[in-house]
Amino acid sequence: MKPTFRFYFTAILMILMISSCTGYKKIPYMENAAALEQTELAKTALNYEAKAMPGDILLVTVNTLTPEAAKDFNLPLIPQSSKSIVPSEVNSATENYGSLQNYIVDNSGYINFPVLGKIKVAGLTKAQVEKLIHDAIYPAYTTENPIVTMRFLNYRVTVLGEVNKPGIYTSENARMTIFDAIASAEDLTIYGKRDKILLVRLDENGEKHIYPVNLQDRSLLLNNDIYYLQQNDLVYVEPNKTKGNNSQIGALESLTLSGISLLVSVIAIIIR
Repeated sequence: MKPTFRFYFTAILMILMISSCTGYKKIPYMENAAALEQTELAKTALNYEAKAMPGDILLVTVNTLTPEAAKDFNLPLIPQSSKSIVPSEVNSATENYGSLQNYIVDNSGYINFPVLGKIKVAGLTKAQVEKLIHDAIYPAYTTENPIVTMRFLNYRVTVLGEVNKPGIYTSENARMTIFDAIASAEDLTIYGKRDKILLVRLDENGEKHIYPVNLQDRSLLLNNDIYYLQQNDLVYVEPNKTKGNNSQIGALESLTLSGISLLVSVIAIIIR
């Protein structure tokens, strides 16, 4: 009987080893990324900029050598400690004064800018918004060449699903890669599908798009539209079959697994 027991025990060990190897292959990110040509990576380096989208909150300031020349193009400021919203005569941000120069991009992609009125900014980068406002102001409204600066105040993405810390994460420099977002969420759990991430995104027209993302595919590094996230993106990590199966395991299944474990132990003792 010992040869028979030895056969079954060996078979069980082989199955466990194969399962272990198969499981490992599902874990690494960007497999064989080192094989990518440097010339390919160079084409996608530092050419990404976030674009304004409906619902964004933008900080826009206009400055000139003569403060009075830019005054009409800046929203008023109020003391930070004040509970009222009465505008202050202060026209530059200081330690005691906070800015009201925030513009919300409406559902049609426009902001309502002083003097200029409605301006469509959806789909434009930071540099493009700054140039658009600059060219609209100078020289039509002022003889002084203004400096226009714009910042995103609500650059954030949401990470949900099989990650260790689901949540909403922000970026101060308006740039975040999909791996930055996952790192902020403290990585995927062992149950997360590395090859099937869903990226939900709203475009400049407010339309929703869903993109499948394979974190194991090295070509992800070359796809700037997916590798770099847009503000308000949603990253969802699907659970794998193991998580689904585990959620259905009850007392009977647990007892069965315990029995199998005991059987393997008994076989090991017998064939010694």
